[in-house]
Amino acid sequence: MDFSFLPMWPPQSNDAMQVAVALMLAGLTGEGMARFVRLPRVSGYALTGLILGPPVLGWFGQPELSLFRIFIDLALALLLFELGVRVDLRWFRANPWILLASIAEAGLTFVGTYAALKLMGSSSDVSLIVAAIVIATSPAVVMRLASELRAEGQVTQRILVHTALNVMYSIVLLKLIIGSMHGSLRNDWSAAVLHPLYLLSGSILMGAAIAMAFGLLRRGFRLSDEQGVAILFGLLLLATSLLQVFALPTLMAPLLAGIIVKKWDRRPHLWPRHLGTAGGVLVIFLFVLTGATLTNQAIVNGGLAALVLIAVRVVCKGLGVALFGPVSGLSWRQSLSLGLALLPISAVAYLLVEEVRSSYPALGDEVGAIVLSMIAVLGIIGPIAVQWALRLNHETKEGER
Repeated sequence: MDFSFLPMWPPQSNDAMQVAVALMLAGLTGEGMARFVRLPRVSGYALTGLILGPPVLGWFGQPELSLFRIFIDLALALLLFELGVRVDLRWFRANPWILLASIAEAGLTFVGTYAALKLMGSSSDVSLIVAAIVIATSPAVVMRLASELRAEGQVTQRILVHTALNVMYSIVLLKLIIGSMHGSLRNDWSAAVLHPLYLLSGSILMGAAIAMAFGLLRRGFRLSDEQGVAILFGLLLLATSLLQVFALPTLMAPLLAGIIVKKWDRRPHLWPRHLGTAGGVLVIFLFVLTGATLTNQAIVNGGLAALVLIAVRVVCKGLGVALFGPVSGLSWRQSLSLGLALLPISAVAYLLVEEVRSSYPALGDEVGAIVLSMIAVLGIIGPIAVQWALRLNHETKEGER
């Protein structure tokens, strides 16, 4: 008798099954952490990714991350666009100390990271690239925690502004550093100038195009209704695809688009009601995938340096904010809390590492060992730092649920 109709034995899992299990485990772990130990759900999502990644179960590795890259890009595009819409450029005119505090904490982080890596024996190229990448604060963690805790207040608003600026600093610095490497390593000084110029100008133009398209769609449709989810998803997915087609970074344009939208239209923006559900699932999967970026080789090669840099990052960001906090209208407690809340890094750092790896694979592996180890640690403790900072300043409303 022909038994070919029977399934293979032992049964083989597929990508859909692994994604389904990952989402269920992430949801259960996150809810368990929030309900029983009052820690952020985000930490549970990242912990799930770490368990499912190469160091433990090995369900998700580099091939799977490449396969699901579109989910990472789309989730970040949504988060960065919304973050940009929350940034009002008038704040900097009314209180320029906010901008100076941001420059100070980012600059100290860059210098401190570079100095620490050089003291540990890293090359100048690795030290510069890692220093540029770790300036960035995770918009995914910050936005998710602000929403989950229903946070409002001075510290919450400053966290969002610093996060947006830090992402831009990190991208611009990295592009300039890679451009200079084209000249020093490849002896191609025309590319050293033209490549960063193309990336930055292209991102600005694409950001303006996204903002214009969003403005036109907002006039013609009620984006607060459920069709707004499809429209916004489609717009940002199309923009992400075009950015990839034209070899432009996928991170800066959505953020700039949100800032431009806020500049053109200062009315409060009502996000589609169903975006919280659809986008929420996408963001949970983003945290799972980001948590799965760590490899055993990265732990061996970059684990110690990562722990040192986390300590350096805490001190530098806290000191930078504290220097200008009081003159910008924050108390010392608020200033130190803000510095601590800027600790998380996650998917933005991972994508920046991948950009380095695409141009210089060997260098990207060396940078990735350090940065991915930092992501694994800060993916769990970073959200706790944000939660603690917001609760310390009584800006959360989760108790009213």
